[in-house]
Amino acid sequence: MPRKRPGALRARRLPAARPRTVPPPARIPGLSARTSLAVHRLEDEDDGPLLLPGTTRSALHRYRTFVTTPGRGILYPRTSICPACPGCGLDDVRHARDILNEALRLLAPPGARTELSRALRLLDRTYLLRTLPDPRARSGPWWHRRLAEGAEGW
Repeated sequence: MPRKRPGALRARRLPAARPRTVPPPARIPGLSARTSLAVHRLEDEDDGPLLLPGTTRSALHRYRTFVTTPGRGILYPRTSICPACPGCGLDDVRHARDILNEALRLLAPPGARTELSRALRLLDRTYLLRTLPDPRARSGPWWHRRLAEGAEGW
């Protein structure tokens, strides 16, 4: 009696592939599709106040926009008028960097963490070159210890 091929037996056991009902999330500019998906999953799973859905994308855009401001002059971060609001908090580029640091800290796949770290390293280097150190600042992350001026948002 002829035998059935193993592939034919497995094909009968496996359920048919269902069509995808939810479209994949949009790619974050500057990151691969795999890293973007890992970031979106992190934002969906995290219960903290910093990583809301879409904030990593917005924070990376804000940080990149600030750092790549045309010209060669010194840049001064500005304090947000309403730092508690999710939208207004990103007026302060230092808050955007806080969000990116939190995402980097919590990102699970090592490859995704490495890719985000590499993207931030290039932006951080430019941030250090285009801002001045604040001699009075003693605490907080290094991006908060840079000279700032005024408030932004009004």
